[in-house]
Amino acid sequence: MCKLIAISRVSTKNSKQASLLVKRSSELLGASQKDGFGFSLKHQSGQYSERYLSADYVAGLGTLKESVDMLKSNIRTKLIEGIDFDTAGVKPKKGAIQGCFIAHGRTATCGKTIENTHPFTGMNEHGTWTIAHNGIVEWSGVKLPLHTTCDSEHLLNCFLHLDGEQSFKDGISGYAAVIGIDPLGNMFVLRDNKAPLYMSYIVELDSYVICTDKSHCEELTKMLCDFNSIKNANISTPMMLADYVKHVFYDNGEISSVEFPKFDNKMSYASTAGIYRSLGSAGVHGYGGYGSYSKPATPIPSVVTSTPPATPSDVVDAEEQAILDAYMEQSKERSKKNQRKQVKPWKDSDYGY
Repeated sequence: MCKLIAISRVSTKNSKQASLLVKRSSELLGASQKDGFGFSLKHQSGQYSERYLSADYVAGLGTLKESVDMLKSNIRTKLIEGIDFDTAGVKPKKGAIQGCFIAHGRTATCGKTIENTHPFTGMNEHGTWTIAHNGIVEWSGVKLPLHTTCDSEHLLNCFLHLDGEQSFKDGISGYAAVIGIDPLGNMFVLRDNKAPLYMSYIVELDSYVICTDKSHCEELTKMLCDFNSIKNANISTPMMLADYVKHVFYDNGEISSVEFPKFDNKMSYASTAGIYRSLGSAGVHGYGGYGSYSKPATPIPSVVTSTPPATPSDVVDAEEQAILDAYMEQSKERSKKNQRKQVKPWKDSDYGY
């Protein structure tokens, strides 16, 4: 399970605060998501994105690229070859920054490459779409172009080539929470009935903070209020967003909420097992980590039977689902025994702004 952060209205006094927001987001997401980090910031002058294979090397807004750019071109370092990252768009100028922000921490279920790292960006006749996704999906609809091996690209394709979330019913299966920025620069979020997204609202900033982990909502709302010297702020308790509703947050503070059809939750056996592995590796209780579950071998038929063995189906049948459910219950019991106390990755005194 990946994790998401989305902020509808970022208001910082200077680029240093924006850089600290990027750094803190990488620390929060990178505490459990070890396979990549990326963000996109829509600001007054355009949109700026960065993607890393490791959140450990995020030093702030564009700081790693600035360090690399200082080197002479013929100098080859481990930094360049071992810690992959890329940048896109227009970096905001120094000074106050206004806009929206999305970030993604990745637990990989396919190749760990920069191309498979979120957020994903694509263009169509309307402009640039940027999305980040938590979940695992498959696509069985019309054939659409793919440029990565990441399943999340199927969701991006729905926005680029079809009718966005309204097209999910035409071929998407699995589970998904999606955050993104549309061609007009508006942030949008949506979820099904499985992938969580919690929301907190800061009244004084007219800003919505939306996260997979509700504790991240609490920590980031405090940080944004401190940026703007707001004491005793009015902040709503983190609440789960409604499922199968797309929320769009406009620059003027208006919000549109549009329902979209439910899509199929059934997936192939391989992807279902991948969900269990990704949830377990992200620290969700009741699920195993990488390699902790494998499909049982097909039983060898008795020599006295004349009935041929059934051909395995691509879809999880009742027996396989029962095995997965039983394994989940066993893992839940093991998790209870081995549960460790979670420590916050940062303290109030460590802000530095």
